[in-house]
Amino acid sequence: MRRVIATLLAFCLLPAPAFAGLAEAEANALKDEIRHLTEAVEALTRTVQRQESRIQELEAEKREPEAKAERPAPVSLPVVRAEAPKGLSVFNPEIGAVADIVAKLTESGEDGEGNDKISVRHLELVLGHDVDPFTRMDVVLGLSDYEHHIHVGEAYITRWELPWDTKIRLGRVRPKVGKSAPLHLGMLDTVDQPLVVQSYLGHEGLARTGIEGNWFLPEFADTLTQELSLNLSEGGVGEGGALFGETSRRPSFFGHLKNAWDINDENTFELGATYLTGAKGEEENFDVHSLGLDATWIAYPTPSTRLKWQSEVYLQHREDTDPGLSNDPWGMYSLLDYRLGPKWGTGLRFDYVELVDAPISNPRSADMGAAAYLTFYQSEFARWRAQVQHVECAEGGNDNRFYLQGTFAIGVHKHQLQ
Repeated sequence: MRRVIATLLAFCLLPAPAFAGLAEAEANALKDEIRHLTEAVEALTRTVQRQESRIQELEAEKREPEAKAERPAPVSLPVVRAEAPKGLSVFNPEIGAVADIVAKLTESGEDGEGNDKISVRHLELVLGHDVDPFTRMDVVLGLSDYEHHIHVGEAYITRWELPWDTKIRLGRVRPKVGKSAPLHLGMLDTVDQPLVVQSYLGHEGLARTGIEGNWFLPEFADTLTQELSLNLSEGGVGEGGALFGETSRRPSFFGHLKNAWDINDENTFELGATYLTGAKGEEENFDVHSLGLDATWIAYPTPSTRLKWQSEVYLQHREDTDPGLSNDPWGMYSLLDYRLGPKWGTGLRFDYVELVDAPISNPRSADMGAAAYLTFYQSEFARWRAQVQHVECAEGGNDNRFYLQGTFAIGVHKHQLQ
């Protein structure tokens, strides 16, 4: 009892500053609690923002496969339909045109094709129409500043509804050889064809008159598509190509197997193999053999961007080659193309090619080149491109080149400019 009374007396006798100290301590405690609550709310806000951002990304990824499904397939035929004609116009062919204008500056002193000038590299007039419900005819006529006459780029009929789901093309076609050689110049990712294609198959790729059959093989998996193409053509290759000789009466054979995988919604991969055989002279048949391999990987990091890596290699075996010349020249290129968005794209390309029938004593073993380019997609029908290129020639000397290219398409036909 005495202890309780003493405690009460001591409490009553405490000075006023002691009460003030207690109030201040409680206020500080409240401030700390408010600060902790504020930090917790801010952390929750950041969490919600991150979750909202992730939800938007997932919704965009969900929409991307649908967008890709709606994206038109690459155009393999040079003519596409616009709308059903009416009346007598049903008999009129579909008409389109593509102009490929190129300015080229080079350090080379040679008066080569297109050196140090601006020129219409190609003006293509394209006609196409159905012959009957199972047959179609397509024609590509070309003009350029380098050739003062009209030449036939392509002219062929396509026939469907044949046994084993065969599709036949008969006439002057671009055989399905690798990835780059069948393309028109205006459809390339770069201004020019890779050096290995130029050296072996021609400056503008490969187009020959013959017959070609295409088959889609039975499906082994839902994600794998296989297409086999066989082509028997007249001899020779494109202008400037040295794989086969110039005689056209010695036939050439091309076979291509395409394997395409859909890895997932954002990635696809394609692996192809091509066999080519023909004659290098007028006396022999099939004394040149070549194996081509191609690989293409395409990724869509976002709905508006695309990354493509494409490479090809061509290996040769040439029989009865003269002493001092290589029996087995080979060449390759590797291309990295990045679509930055709807309007812009950029990329790099590396080239290596050993020349056909080039003396082994050349200063260098091969032509080598490196190119960088920037592309502006003005619209679906207009495209601009600038490209710089450094080339080291097997025969000695270097060359630095600058290209400026404008490609335009009109009419119901259009090449794939995008």
